[in-house]
Amino acid sequence: MNLKLNPLYKRLIAFLIVIGPIYWLIFTEDGQRRTDSVVLFLWGEDEIKFNLEALDDRFTETELLEVFPDIDWQCQDGESNFGNRACAARIGVYNTIPAHYLAVFFHDRYINGVKIVYRRSYHNQLIQQLLQQMGEPVKENTDTPDPGDNATILRWDTTRGNVILKQELNEQEDPVLFWLPYPTL
Repeated sequence: MNLKLNPLYKRLIAFLIVIGPIYWLIFTEDGQRRTDSVVLFLWGEDEIKFNLEALDDRFTETELLEVFPDIDWQCQDGESNFGNRACAARIGVYNTIPAHYLAVFFHDRYINGVKIVYRRSYHNQLIQQLLQQMGEPVKENTDTPDPGDNATILRWDTTRGNVILKQELNEQEDPVLFWLPYPTL
């Protein structure tokens, strides 16, 4: 069986084969996220897969450095609201979401908080990822005081802590995701 196609159809198919992936990479959110992740990888930025749901406050700095040996951690002592030692690392991607850096806080050797600063344009995708991984956030009591900027705080309970994220960001604030152990709240 010899199948002949009209030259116009051949050109149209070739055009779609070339333009389709380019359109997806440039004009869709998923394509842009994947493109940014690849570009960050090519620029030498690290990717970290960090399961906040399984994290607990018995995790130590030594264990952190053993689990993520390829990450260039910068650790130093110093008092803060989250503890007396902090380790930070510049990262390019956190769980498939392009990011800037990750900071892990310790109090007396044990983890006491995680702060992930991600790229603002991926805020809604991060919320969707958290909804898929952890389900609906905890419904907050309406009697609690307003944080001052009419912001809705999304909070998910994990085994040993909370994942906290603002639902909407103001222009002047950093896009930040937190994990805090229960005693810290």
